[in-house]
Amino acid sequence: MFAVHDMYDQYLTSDDNLAFNLDAFDTEFSARATPEDWQRTLSTRQQPDFVEAVLDYHANLQAWTNDQKLLNKISAEAQRYELLAYTLYLHDTRDEAKLRSGLTLANLEKICIRQKCASRGRVRAYIGLMWMSGYLKRYQSPYDSRKIHFEPTTKLTDNIETWNHEIFKTIDRIFPSSGLVARHQNEKSIGVRMRTNGVEQVLSGWQPFDQFPEVYHFICHDAGWMLLIECVGQVMKAKKDSSIVSVSIELTGFGKRYGVSRSHLRRLLESAFAAGLLVEPPQNGKNIVLSRKLIAAYFTSMAAELQFYRKHALAEKAWPKQNSVD
Repeated sequence: MFAVHDMYDQYLTSDDNLAFNLDAFDTEFSARATPEDWQRTLSTRQQPDFVEAVLDYHANLQAWTNDQKLLNKISAEAQRYELLAYTLYLHDTRDEAKLRSGLTLANLEKICIRQKCASRGRVRAYIGLMWMSGYLKRYQSPYDSRKIHFEPTTKLTDNIETWNHEIFKTIDRIFPSSGLVARHQNEKSIGVRMRTNGVEQVLSGWQPFDQFPEVYHFICHDAGWMLLIECVGQVMKAKKDSSIVSVSIELTGFGKRYGVSRSHLRRLLESAFAAGLLVEPPQNGKNIVLSRKLIAAYFTSMAAELQFYRKHALAEKAWPKQNSVD
């Protein structure tokens, strides 16, 4: 969607005076990852079509989630995204021989509390929203009428598979030899494997949001990720020389699309400025000037995320299984 091939040479330059120098903060970023993961991240970011692939992926993500307030309430904020991942994981790894396994309220509470992802009250509210919205169905265990299991509906799985398709399409664009789109069409379980392996790595102690606190500042708030995507997209589309242009967002309309208030978005931008992520004070959605470090973190975090998905989708063996629930 955004023509960036002609400016790509500037992204990887070592000239610190250029606004879009993605490697200017690599010393700091690399110290937050294992050497192996950092090399995968760097390899991903250095691919010729990487920047444009990320911008197109996020533009498609915006179009897909636009005006889907319930879907945004389920997945568009860091902890709820983690909740969704554990929801699918518990269902996908259910062992029919173990009556207590699978997606139950107790199991989801247990895993979320252990991971410090959500309280019991938040888990219950989340499951209630998922059920009332038609994303989950419930049924009694045939072996114990007191045990209630939940199961993703087609409404949820269709959305998840659409999301997976976009991820695979982006990875294939960056690494054409991956062939994940074709594999996904013929092997639907590849999405389950990617998600399950990814959650197993998280359960082993890996923290998905620790590496890029600059980005986490946005994704830990409702619609914050979409706000950052919109800002970066505008900056890249309007790029002028080596300057980071000021962008504007009509906060009321943007908030309506993603189910949040104008004041919520205004406070998020103000806190980003206070944290040094914006260069100038935002003026109610106007004069939003992203810092060079935030832009570098944005693209580098996406390289880390995409290499994470690629690694687990292509893995021949599942990640060493954790005893997440009894």
